Amino acid sequence: MKKYIFFLFFVFLFVFFPINALKIEFNEKTICYSPIVSSLTLTVNYKHSVSLTRVVDIYQVNESGITAIQEKWQQFEAGQPLEANVDNGFFVKNMNMYLGKNWEYWFIPLNNVTIGLNGKAVLSGLKDEGKVRFEVLKIPTIIALSRRC
Repeated sequence: MKKYIFFLFFVFLFVFFPINALKIEFNEKTICYSPIVSSLTLTVNYKHSVSLTRVVDIYQVNESGITAIQEKWQQFEAGQPLEANVDNGFFVKNMNMYLGKNWEYWFIPLNNVTIGLNGKAVLSGLKDEGKVRFEVLKIPTIIALSRRC
């Protein structure tokens, strides 16, 4: 009986133990969570709404928050950096800019956005306009695993 109680205690502890995770939302609805073990590479790939050319934003996500690493775009338009290198048809700006525990974008269907985590698409083809939000937070393990990206 003691072994059984001891086992249940550890299962309970594991299930409710808080872990760091990245939460991805669209229009205030949770899409998924990704547990943060070391760091994640988050990519936001979309079509610029004015020039209709590709833009790729790359972030590193860890327990401290979200850091902008690189932005790549094909044509200078509103909202693009003024300084950049050219690489393989893209203007590229390398950064190391800490953004905090959350970051968000506003997209319309024309943007044809794809959100990737460590090279795997987790959200794409938004049919409605709205806000995509990323947040680093602590949540119980069971929640992070139940809606995993």
